[in-house]
Amino acid sequence: MKKYYQNQRLGTILLIWLAIIMAIALTVSSAAGYILQDHYQKRQAFSMLSDYITHNILSIDVDGTLNTYFDEWMDDVVDIPGDSKKEEFYDNERLKKISIYNDNYLNEVSIGDRDGIIIYSSNNKLIGINIRENERLSPFACLLEGETSYSDSFKKSPFNDSVKEAYAGRAFRDKSGFMLWGLNEDIFKKYCRREIETATEDSRIGMTGFLINCDLDKNISCVTHTKEDAIKGRFTERYVLPEEEGRIKETISNFYGEDCYVGAIKTADYYVIGAYPLSEADQFKLQNYILFAALFLVVLAVFFVVLFVMLKRLVIKGVERTHTSLNRIIGGDLEEKVDVRGSVEFVELSSGINETVGKLKELIKAEQDRIKNEISAARYIQESAVPGKFPPYPDNGSFGLFASMNTAEEVGGDFYDFFMADQNTLAIVIADVCGRGLPAALYMMRSKALIKSCIERGLPVDEVAKTVNEKLYENTSEDMALSVTALIGFLDLRNGVFSFVNAGHTLPVLVSDEVSFVKQKNNTVLGEFQNALFDRQEIRLKMGDSIFLYTDGITEAKDADGKLFGDERLLDFISSIADRIEAGDRNDYCREACEKILSEVKRYGSGTGQADDITMLWVKYTECRDDEAIEAGEVKEGYFRCLSFL
Repeated sequence: MKKYYQNQRLGTILLIWLAIIMAIALTVSSAAGYILQDHYQKRQAFSMLSDYITHNILSIDVDGTLNTYFDEWMDDVVDIPGDSKKEEFYDNERLKKISIYNDNYLNEVSIGDRDGIIIYSSNNKLIGINIRENERLSPFACLLEGETSYSDSFKKSPFNDSVKEAYAGRAFRDKSGFMLWGLNEDIFKKYCRREIETATEDSRIGMTGFLINCDLDKNISCVTHTKEDAIKGRFTERYVLPEEEGRIKETISNFYGEDCYVGAIKTADYYVIGAYPLSEADQFKLQNYILFAALFLVVLAVFFVVLFVMLKRLVIKGVERTHTSLNRIIGGDLEEKVDVRGSVEFVELSSGINETVGKLKELIKAEQDRIKNEISAARYIQESAVPGKFPPYPDNGSFGLFASMNTAEEVGGDFYDFFMADQNTLAIVIADVCGRGLPAALYMMRSKALIKSCIERGLPVDEVAKTVNEKLYENTSEDMALSVTALIGFLDLRNGVFSFVNAGHTLPVLVSDEVSFVKQKNNTVLGEFQNALFDRQEIRLKMGDSIFLYTDGITEAKDADGKLFGDERLLDFISSIADRIEAGDRNDYCREACEKILSEVKRYGSGTGQADDITMLWVKYTECRDDEAIEAGEVKEGYFRCLSFL
């Protein structure tokens, strides 16, 4: 036998044994599959009946439904966040009408004040009662002590011994009092019964299965609507009904003229019976065939264990040695040599691997040299594309400015730009390409060039955004769909008016009497949609105010626990440093502010590495040239307006 193996290729040996094992496995699993097929179909049908009865009928949470109703009433009608309408209900007659309109599950509505006194009610007997002093209502005092809701159980009504009543209460958001609903037990039970009947009528098991609900005297109360004409009156198929409560009785029988799987359960008040025709259950044959395939695979796996013992001697030892050498090569040890003998295939494989590794070493070195040169050139081009001289305009006393860009990789997709569009207008751009690496860097260069070109043509800021969007969209392929978030702005140095368009970018921060995000309307990103419109917005800066622009590499920086730096943390930090920067020069002030923010972001994410590009720009408005604005007091007070909402 050994000589036979030595003269055969490995593929031939494996093919013979696999054919034998699969033939045996197919025979065994076929027999087992057909035996289990009927059992599987039966259990699946009864499981489906049980699910329908349990989940569609028995699981109806009427208490939860009512609580949800009361919560929604408070949230959407009475105690609306930010625009409460509860005062509209402060009227006894109004509450009586509400009680009448909702008499299918409640019989009185009351309103109490913050002291626990019921001041309005549809029930005159409740008006003036102090719930703290009332034995029945005293538990609801928790609504005055911080609890948002409370409900009790059905008890004898304090006003009518023949009626049982339960109360549910909800506190107002502003802690000014509470609302109290009274529920009559008889009405509530009727409501519960209607819910169950509705669920029964609306439920259908599969395509033709159905549910029946009848009382303990076998009187049918409701049936799935598809069978309501055929099944009515008294329930005649009593043999399917269980004698004890809580357990589902399973039966296969001719049920109302059709062979069905039948499941029935008895509760304290009624029976629920579900029927599923055998004719429809045949659709589960597909699942049974899947079971057959699964059994086949299980049996096949057993036989493969036997085969494994044989393969280990013939193949696995050689494979393991080859695998060990390959792991070393993959791990970076390109000096590793594969030397496995025992069959023609292993000898050829060893030689082929060694030759391939040799060629690979040569190619890797050549490619590394090429990529290194290209990335170095790309990084140099990218850094030279953004302004790097600071202060940029030392003789212009109208403003101070500083910007920085720290890429997460060799090249990045962030960029900033600023230049004097004319002698009175400073153009500012900050943007973030949705992507990384060389494609994002190239897209960044094109976007920056387009934006600057449009600004230099004298276009308004909204037209700049619109034109750039069209150009980027036209030149974007489906294989490399890129887009860019950007904030483009013009600062009028004569009066401090900052006109800008926000194309999906982060919110700029205004540093004035207080530090806050600039309220604005956010537009779509550039290059994503054709014919997109962009809103021009304005904010007027006072002398000494600053605008801080940044990319999401700041707010999305993460600490060791994966928590984001976030918007609020950024505002808090800027607030803490804005008045404590000691730099006297306007440009030094901007530089120091940016350096402190960058230092704080790096400190927050220490140990995790920089995940995204971090770019920021701080501009400080220091001198107003508009004498009329100064005389009118506008420069001293400042103002905000968004043209998109005018």
